[in-house]
Amino acid sequence: MRHRKASAIYGIVNQRLRVSHQTLILAVLAVAAIWLVWSFAQEVLLSHGLARQAASLRQQNATLQTENHGYQRDIVASTSGAAAEEEARGDGYSKPKEKLYVVGDSPAPTPRQTAGAAGAPRTKAGPARRTAQGSKPSGLRRIRDWLLHLVLP
Repeated sequence: MRHRKASAIYGIVNQRLRVSHQTLILAVLAVAAIWLVWSFAQEVLLSHGLARQAASLRQQNATLQTENHGYQRDIVASTSGAAAEEEARGDGYSKPKEKLYVVGDSPAPTPRQTAGAAGAPRTKAGPARRTAQGSKPSGLRRIRDWLLHLVLP
């Protein structure tokens, strides 16, 4: 067998690239390793994204459960009549033979009336406190007023 020597023309070496079986096996193994690392990185990123999404859904579930408990308390209060009683007490109503005490700041001093307004009739402001049984609104009317108060600001 004859040996060839590398020749150089214009500074370029003319020599064939020898690829051995070991070089091919190393290249295939390197490609397989890169593919394994890439697929593992994709799985890690997918797992991280799903964990973040699950945490967000758990937070939303906790918020919804808190709201549901509040709604259940409101339903129990409205079916027992406590909500209507609370609303009526907020409007200034009281039960028969019950004393009502209002705690708050002292009222502002009233301005002096002028001579023209002195002869005008004065009307009472604010809700009147009804203590007599006959002047109390009926249950249906109280419920209707309570519902209207919930709907209208």
